[in-house]
Amino acid sequence: MGLQKWPDAAHHFSEASKHYATVGNAQRSSEAYALATLFYALTNPSDQAWMSCSQAMGRIPDTQINVGFSVQSSSLAQQAIVQSYDLAITGKLDAESKDASRVDAVRDLAQKYMSLIGSDLSLWKLKKQDMDPQKRAYYLLGLASLIQANSVADVDPKKSVSLLSEAATYLEMAGTERMSVFPVTRTKLENWSKVGQCWFCGREMQGHGIHYVLLRASVSQYTRQKYGSSTPATIEGNMVVACNSCASSIRNVADDVARIYFERAIAEMRALEQRLNSKIDSLENQISSLRSQVGSFRTRI
Repeated sequence: MGLQKWPDAAHHFSEASKHYATVGNAQRSSEAYALATLFYALTNPSDQAWMSCSQAMGRIPDTQINVGFSVQSSSLAQQAIVQSYDLAITGKLDAESKDASRVDAVRDLAQKYMSLIGSDLSLWKLKKQDMDPQKRAYYLLGLASLIQANSVADVDPKKSVSLLSEAATYLEMAGTERMSVFPVTRTKLENWSKVGQCWFCGREMQGHGIHYVLLRASVSQYTRQKYGSSTPATIEGNMVVACNSCASSIRNVADDVARIYFERAIAEMRALEQRLNSKIDSLENQISSLRSQVGSFRTRI
């Protein structure tokens, strides 16, 4: 059955369920209703739709049903609940997520995919989609470690790096499942592992991009020779290491100075505007006076 026929199938099975209920055939009514929820979820995928499908399939356990091919209702119930949890849990998660409260749920979802290994993946077969539950589980485990790493990076960069390393390992095993998350994880692992020493205050910081940044500077050859090889690094190319505290202080001072110049420029522009308006008013008065004189002259003529 092609996907273009799924909405009609959902409607027909729903009507059939009502008919069987009316004539007192509860089993047939439940089977038809389960199929209606299946094709509705396929047409309108959401966590609630797949949850309803799983529950409906669960009410007709060990029943062989036909969806274009023969499949066990209990198998569909298990796969539908996994689809429901996946949409509910991962829908708003990405490589920058910091919501540690979702980590356990993501790992639990990975285990649910693991439980599908070796199963006849009827839902994905019906959708004509490839699915490797083991690789999907590895992706989810990597995502969980990445989210946890993001959540602790601000207070414990060493633990964050350990979690990023774990995430990278899982995502490596996930293959194509890792999508765009893998390169982001590797970049974070590389940057957050780095240690630098602030050029300004001398404090040692771990985590390029989270606890220290690089600021553009004029670095002389003498400075580079004298301090360029220090460990941890204080200089990188034509940039100097600045911890977030020093960098933010510098930015704030720069913003204050810029604000003073901006307000001064605005005041000068307004003063210029007033002078121009005065000149315009003066010229308009002169023009008006000249017009009056011309009119008076024409009247005399």
